Amino acid sequence: MPAKTETATHVRRAEKCIDGKDPRYDWPIKNGPAEAVPHALLALVVEQQATNAHLAVIAESLGRIAAALDKPAVEESAPEPKRRLWLPNRRNA
Repeated sequence: MPAKTETATHVRRAEKCIDGKDPRYDWPIKNGPAEAVPHALLALVVEQQATNAHLAVIAESLGRIAAALDKPAVEESAPEPKRRLWLPNRRNA
């Protein structure tokens, strides 16, 4: 799932920034925490979008279940059992 990969990438970049390194090239940087904030926010946005998509699917399923429960149950009559032809000479067997 690409959302997880993007999230992991942004989290890793934020951690590098907090450690004082450039998020892509590992060069030392002075303003690491300030650079980490955008990456952390992007990770949160990606995860929130994935969560919202998952919740939308759940809401759609629950809507279908509710609609199915609102419909009156159609009672199907059981089919009559098949009648078997019993020949007179079979009845004694």
